[in-house]
Amino acid sequence: MQNSTRLQDCAELLQTAWPLMLSTGLFSITLFIDRLFLFQYSDAAAAAAMSAGTLFWSVTCMPVGICGYTSTFVAQYLGVRRLDKALHVVWQGCLLAIALMPLLIALGLYSYWLFRAFGHAEGLAKYEYDFFLGLVPGACATILASALVGLFAGGGRAIVLLYCDGLATLTNVVLDYALIFGNLGAPELGVQGAALASSISLILKCVLLVVFAVVFIRRGKFGPWPSESIVHARASSVLTFDRTLMQRLLHYGWPAGVSVVAEAWSFAIIMMIVGNLGEQAAAATTLALGVNVLAFIPLIGLGIAVGVLVGKYLVQQQVDRAHRVIQAALIIGIAYSSVFAVLYGLFPEYVMNIYAIGNDPERFEAIRPQLKPLLYFIAAYCVFDAFQVIFAGVLKGAGDTMMVLLGHAVAGIGTVGLAVLGHLLLGWDGLYYWWSVISIWVIVLAIFFTTRYLQGGWKQKRVIEPDLIGDATP
Repeated sequence: MQNSTRLQDCAELLQTAWPLMLSTGLFSITLFIDRLFLFQYSDAAAAAAMSAGTLFWSVTCMPVGICGYTSTFVAQYLGVRRLDKALHVVWQGCLLAIALMPLLIALGLYSYWLFRAFGHAEGLAKYEYDFFLGLVPGACATILASALVGLFAGGGRAIVLLYCDGLATLTNVVLDYALIFGNLGAPELGVQGAALASSISLILKCVLLVVFAVVFIRRGKFGPWPSESIVHARASSVLTFDRTLMQRLLHYGWPAGVSVVAEAWSFAIIMMIVGNLGEQAAAATTLALGVNVLAFIPLIGLGIAVGVLVGKYLVQQQVDRAHRVIQAALIIGIAYSSVFAVLYGLFPEYVMNIYAIGNDPERFEAIRPQLKPLLYFIAAYCVFDAFQVIFAGVLKGAGDTMMVLLGHAVAGIGTVGLAVLGHLLLGWDGLYYWWSVISIWVIVLAIFFTTRYLQGGWKQKRVIEPDLIGDATP
């Protein structure tokens, strides 16, 4: 009976998680293809994609973290059958995304000097600038899309995200092939072509999400509109600015967003320093990270799914059911990441051979000795990634976002911060030194979030108004 119950829990979680895992997995394929094509184009292009791509995520992750936190609100509002409030908070996320777009545009225009400030050579900095500036339209679309993603993820319609990401990924791959190398009658644009391809695909995804949102709302796919006895407002009132609800979204969303910033900027600093180790070291890191995203990014989808279900069950006063969902997530996450740990740890040659396809053998062989040990690092920490992503998802889903922020602050200062001090004061450096820092960082995150979960403080957290929770029934 216990085994049957556990299987049912896993099946329930997978029903929500598999579209999110595949959706985020498609994004990892997009990054993988980008880096594969750019590596085939040149070492300098691959190195520029690593550092500029890291900066791209570093500056978009906070807005994405805040606007994307609508998924927790949507899950909890729909848990108490308040579709009007769910749609209203998504609209607040969209307004916030639009307000932040001018800042991204300004940063893109002046990013060249930021790369130069990190000591990057003029030629590499120019490549990085071209790549980052070309990604700015895609960054704006990504932030806006994150609020809409919250509607489908929190509303149990994650299959839509899979459709949108699938079409966007296909578009990106075709445009990469055309614009990087000058195929299919397109001009050869190199790194600019890769950035343009990514931006077009991200804008396409955002447009598709808007279309699906309108259609699904009209067809009642997220549930019925509350009766007039519950809410005395017309549907059009959803599309207004609500200071109180915006403040609530910012209150719970900013720690989630800043925690992603802390993680992304810590990682960006490491990548910027690695960029000074030479093009081969940077290219090897780019290739290793291209492999790593295949193991890591689908776990993000699992973390979102477990957070959505935990938030829903908490407002329905079903803490035991939330616990079972979390246990199911651990089973799935550990099993998934263990496959990659074995693959990278025991069969690294087969993994590296993927990158050898279509590349100059002599050029690839020069990078192979540096690339292989990096796969061992990934094998060592990828299971810990499963723990930290799942438990961070639990805390975010409940509304315990300050502890998520604290965890990233502790890990960032305790590992990356100390490593940078060692680099500046004692001269510690080297490719494997920085990859050791990354490994320790992930392990510290896993320990922190696991400890917080076991303490149980998240069980008392909610993000929606307390007077609405009493309306929920199991």
